[in-house]
Amino acid sequence: MPGATNFKDCAVLESVVKKQAADGRLYAAVCASPAVALGSWGLLKGLKATCYPSFMEQLSSCATAVESIVQQDGKVVTSRGPGTTMEFSVALVEQLYDKEKADEVSGPLLLRPNHGDEYKVIELNPMEWKCNNIPQVRFQCWLVVYILLSLCTIADPSSSLDEDTEIKVCLINFSDPCTNC
Repeated sequence: MPGATNFKDCAVLESVVKKQAADGRLYAAVCASPAVALGSWGLLKGLKATCYPSFMEQLSSCATAVESIVQQDGKVVTSRGPGTTMEFSVALVEQLYDKEKADEVSGPLLLRPNHGDEYKVIELNPMEWKCNNIPQVRFQCWLVVYILLSLCTIADPSSSLDEDTEIKVCLINFSDPCTNC
């Protein structure tokens, strides 16, 4: 966060970015900077933008806040945070060149199959506990068991796992037994 505040307080940067905007040229920010710097400089008025989740409320006071990985509106590109910088970079390539160049750059990076799609989380092998009571298992134990069971099911889709199998895996692999099952 100190970076966004330092950007906001840098008169030279403010002057350069405002000139970019006034000349209709590309300008961009990521993480807290869309809300803290671009917003405070008045460069997001009437535009859609995104930023780090804990700054969305501040962003909504100076832009139309959108919860997306990368948001492009006119010549401004904004993104959510450090984990979205690859997508952010590809969006900048698209703005500076074209979609074809962005696809060429993003393909080898394995960012996503269709440029512009949001990430999707799909649970392929949902785990259903079949116990009389809620299992009292440490999170790490449950997570590893879940991963092991998912991998077993993926490796052999015809296999059927019952509650006894699940508990045995937990007991075999961990000193902390599943209790109350």
